[in-house]
Amino acid sequence: MKKEVTVKIFNKEFRLLTDETKEYTDRLAAKLNRKMSQLLKAKPSLSLQDAAALISLEYCDELSKAREDIENIRSQLKDYADEAAKARSAADEAQKELKELREKNQRLEKEVKLRKSFADEGEKLSAKEMISQDINKALENKENKYPYNYGKKR
Repeated sequence: MKKEVTVKIFNKEFRLLTDETKEYTDRLAAKLNRKMSQLLKAKPSLSLQDAAALISLEYCDELSKAREDIENIRSQLKDYADEAAKARSAADEAQKELKELREKNQRLEKEVKLRKSFADEGEKLSAKEMISQDINKALENKENKYPYNYGKKR
């Protein structure tokens, strides 16, 4: 809510409508008074209006540069946010790949264990004997399952 505040700049009172506090506007006026005093002390030939114009120009320059800096910072923040999103996405992909690799590793470990057990049995039997056993077992299961004995001569 706007309020009326009176400030004194170089012995002249100005009534302002502002959202800012009285203390804040007084600090701004004091800063402007110091700047004006310094400039007029350094260049006594300047009029009050000329000094005010030069100080206004200086403050406009500072404001413009500050806005540029703010825009640069916003741009950098956006770039950082984009990079963070890409990194987050890459991390998610890496987690997914890690999970898949762990699952594959578990499958391979089971397969190695199974093959080792076959290898232990294989030391006792030849490959031909192992295959023959597997075929015979399969045929036995088939004969028990189907009573008509397809393919066998009677």
